[in-house]
Amino acid sequence: MKIVAAKTVENETGNDIETVVVPRAQFDYLGRVGNEMNPAMPMAFAGAHVIRTLLERFEESGIDLTEATSEQELTQIAARGMRQRGRERHRTRD
Repeated sequence: MKIVAAKTVENETGNDIETVVVPRAQFDYLGRVGNEMNPAMPMAFAGAHVIRTLLERFEESGIDLTEATSEQELTQIAARGMRQRGRERHRTRD
């Protein structure tokens, strides 16, 4: 997956715009995962649904991915945040 800087867009709706470029093989995989999540969903929407779900879960988790400037950095930040959350959950169970 590649993160691509979007062109400057006037913010008329109050929504931020992000552009994500996904290679065909990864998009096909996301389509299969989306189909497993919801078999009734048309395949044209399945990959986008998985991406949106992942982004929503990261937003809900409080893991800030906005500082990432590359795929590698994005992966490192996400993994670090998930490990930290796992440790915190483990501590609260003890």
